[in-house]
Amino acid sequence: MKPIRKLDEASNGLKGLKDYLVGDGEQANWEGFRSHQGGKAYRKLVRALCYVQHGLCGYCEINIIPEDKQVEHVKPRSCDKAGELKPDNMMLCCQGGTTPSTNDNARKRKPIKGNRSFGEAKGNSIDPQFIDPRDLPPLPSLVRVDDEGKISADKDACTDAEIDVNRVEKTIQILGLNVARLRSARKQQWATLHTTSEDHFNNRQVMEEAARMQLLPGEDGRLPPFFSTSRSYFGPVAERILAEEPREWI
Repeated sequence: MKPIRKLDEASNGLKGLKDYLVGDGEQANWEGFRSHQGGKAYRKLVRALCYVQHGLCGYCEINIIPEDKQVEHVKPRSCDKAGELKPDNMMLCCQGGTTPSTNDNARKRKPIKGNRSFGEAKGNSIDPQFIDPRDLPPLPSLVRVDDEGKISADKDACTDAEIDVNRVEKTIQILGLNVARLRSARKQQWATLHTTSEDHFNNRQVMEEAARMQLLPGEDGRLPPFFSTSRSYFGPVAERILAEEPREWI
């Protein structure tokens, strides 16, 4: 769970949505927009969201792939019908463990019901304790990941940011961020980082280079998956790097 940017109102990816709203007026709805221009406007919106999120799911930080993506309405459409076409209520996410793909345990794992997350887990309710990832501060990180892949609230960081630690823990719970599927994927990421870095713990330059590769966008603008796991693994090294300007990792 990392901070992400909201889609800029000036983004070219919103042109099709704006045209649709002008054309359909009060009759506009999400299903209508999905089919507008034969789906072209929707695909542009998806690409724009993917760009500002550096290719990561807005909740679990897995990399977005064509067969495992969806536009998530932070406030469910059933609860906020007026917000279903508002860009500031949209994020790009994976399908929360329900993707038809079965060859990747990080994306789908049996039992399906017990491994669902995000919109599939939180349903159509709005919990006042829930924290929108776009409202998270860049620094410090309000969560930490341990070597077993469990994500939890960082009490000291929450105190520094003046955010109730219980809200962070509640958000983790609402989103199902500690289902076995995601814990296992984060544990594997931690183990991979450890295997490649354990011989260089005392070499600051090598560790910084490794951290930069994991925590900063590549030439394609994308971040490697499971950002918060890498951030926790590299610890103070990560925080020094992420404090640098410009903060293009957000």
